[in-house]
Amino acid sequence: MTEKDAEAAEMLWMELVMDRAQLDANCTEDEEEQEAAWCLEAMSSVPDAMAKKIRMCARSTRWWNADMKERSGMVGRERRRRWNSEEAARAKAELQKSIRQSKRKMCGDYLQNLRGAKLWRAARYAKP
Repeated sequence: MTEKDAEAAEMLWMELVMDRAQLDANCTEDEEEQEAAWCLEAMSSVPDAMAKKIRMCARSTRWWNADMKERSGMVGRERRRRWNSEEAARAKAELQKSIRQSKRKMCGDYLQNLRGAKLWRAARYAKP
């Protein structure tokens, strides 16, 4: 905070305090608890009111420090490790097997249809 911001926050604090009744020696325990709760709320609301509003954009990565960079790298390494694991290899092998089976079935169906067409043509043009 700059000096100007600190002065503005102090003035805001003074305005909040002036609106509140001051506790005296005859106050009850309830009044003290209420005052303490108000103080906590006011102490957090003044800095919030005076703080600079930050707008997030694509370049708002100043908080991305070396620790965050390392953690991100660990996540990437774990993702690659899982991708290259046995389970991924097994799933890939199953996929390739199903593709081969589908190709064989398509080819077999095609040949069967082709043979059927030849037999049908031969029967059609056969001399009685």
